[in-house]
Amino acid sequence: MAFEIPDHFAKQFTTNVELLLQEKNAVLLPAVITKNYTGEAAQVVKQFGEVEFDEKTARGADTVWGSIQHKQRWIFPTDYSKALPIDTEDELRMLNSPQSSYVEAMRAGWARKVNAVIRDAALGTAKTGKNGSTSTPFDTSNQQIAAASAGLTISKLRTALEKFRSNQVESFDPLFIAVKAAQITNLLATTEVTSTDYNTVRALVNGEVTTFLGFNFIHYESLGTDSSNNTRVIAWAKSGLVFGQWNSLETHIGPRPDKQYTIQIFMKGTCGATRTQEKKVVEILCA
Repeated sequence: MAFEIPDHFAKQFTTNVELLLQEKNAVLLPAVITKNYTGEAAQVVKQFGEVEFDEKTARGADTVWGSIQHKQRWIFPTDYSKALPIDTEDELRMLNSPQSSYVEAMRAGWARKVNAVIRDAALGTAKTGKNGSTSTPFDTSNQQIAAASAGLTISKLRTALEKFRSNQVESFDPLFIAVKAAQITNLLATTEVTSTDYNTVRALVNGEVTTFLGFNFIHYESLGTDSSNNTRVIAWAKSGLVFGQWNSLETHIGPRPDKQYTIQIFMKGTCGATRTQEKKVVEILCA
């Protein structure tokens, strides 16, 4: 007799994937604002420009209205899915366990997708305007630190921190930076053995600390590169990036009649991300 699939398997499978996702490998997710949305698009934030007060030059003068700039940021969701066949009944029986290889595979795949969506939104083109029809590219003129034939240096970190502070990013807004292992090695090479900076970076390598010069460091090996093969290190304030998820991860487990009734796991999710403000993300190019 064919192995019957309990009704609770799909729900338990999704729960296990989401549980492991919180614990493993979605390394960028805790460093951004996360929200749930519905509909074809989401207005993430409505922003207002600065206003300046006018000098009163006469008594009893008519009121003169000023103006204020309205800005919006939007997330347009993208659908993602994955289907896997289950080879044996023994593996099918394990699906409700977090130790299932299928749970691990789906969790890892979704975690990589979440990280990539956040990474691409940080330095990509944001959708702005009244209905999200305006494209706003990343501000390379003001928010990019040139490679200058060097890797990640103390000087570049200080310049990035200066940009955030001069842009009046609030001190209570946590700052994060995503780096590869190579950038930590860069920092070790640019500090003296006797300096406190060197000792702190060495502790960073050993996992004893995660912060340096005001930044919370995140090890992420899938950073992009530019046309000159420089690594595009990303620094941001937490409020500067929003990850949106539509509904939740959805799972279907059942036989495929067109595949000789092979049992299949089908999982799908819908998500997107965006910058909230140009001044809250800095790109550091590292040779």
